[in-house]
Amino acid sequence: MIVKIALSARALLRRAVWGRNRDRIRATWRILFGFGVVLGVLLGGRRLLGRVDFPDVLVNGPVALLVCVAVGAYALAASLIPGERPIREYGFSFDRRWALDALAAVVAGCVFQALVTGMLLASGSGRVVETFAPGAASGGGPVAVAIAVAATAVAFAAIGLWEEPLFRGVFIVNASEGLAARGLEPRRAVWAAVGASALAFGPAHALVAAQGASPLFAAVQATAAAVYFAVAYVFTGSLAFPVGLHFATNVWVVSVFGQAGSGFPALVRLERSVGAGPIDLLSLVIPSLVLLGLIVAWVLATRGQVSTDESLRDAIERRRGSAAAE
Repeated sequence: MIVKIALSARALLRRAVWGRNRDRIRATWRILFGFGVVLGVLLGGRRLLGRVDFPDVLVNGPVALLVCVAVGAYALAASLIPGERPIREYGFSFDRRWALDALAAVVAGCVFQALVTGMLLASGSGRVVETFAPGAASGGGPVAVAIAVAATAVAFAAIGLWEEPLFRGVFIVNASEGLAARGLEPRRAVWAAVGASALAFGPAHALVAAQGASPLFAAVQATAAAVYFAVAYVFTGSLAFPVGLHFATNVWVVSVFGQAGSGFPALVRLERSVGAGPIDLLSLVIPSLVLLGLIVAWVLATRGQVSTDESLRDAIERRRGSAAAE
């Protein structure tokens, strides 16, 4: 009896981890594995970095090194998981098209944030309190300011390079495969995964609302961001556009129209007071719709059509209705 119970428990455990396909663990575990490795390295490394006295002028620059270690650790660990794809297959190609997508995304992100900032100023929800603010580089002269600006840019590029591969690449692709394995049509599986990724990414930002923003506004803003990041990823099949967007939007709200009292250098300091009223939400919705239009226009100009990327769709099609029920 005890042996039978042990065998049954072992079979249930195997089923919970592997499903019916012994060549690949379930989509849920592939997603959690990616987040566990990267976040584990980032959180553990941050504690170690906290013991090192870096010059203030570096702002969050050292975080970039930590991100490289975290993403590298995931790439190495993923290579040891049976059936797991290399991290480059989530949308890292680093060719000419990738570079052009990233550059176009930076431009689109700046246009988007310029519209948001303009509407905040016009509605009175934003007020300029300082210009040419050196932040942590105060008193250090032009060289210190240049170092602080460079460190800021590198840090925010690093943030995009871990959040986008996880929330857009690993999450959407694996969730789509899991849904397709249960028989859902590939395009529907992709967009269902997009919705799930937005719910995972957006509401959590209510806990880390930026200065001057209500938790509800922060959650809505992050959810909207998750949607346009995901749309860019699904239509291009590449992480270039979402990474570029992420970089541009972060740098804008920190170093172009930065927050009052921030240690980051900024061209302008903007005191924000945004809640969840109609005007506040319009200042987010209208620019987001413009941004979605820019994404669609770029995809149409560079791909010739606007649809789920073929490589992404094909990868999911191979899992549709398979025995690998996730």
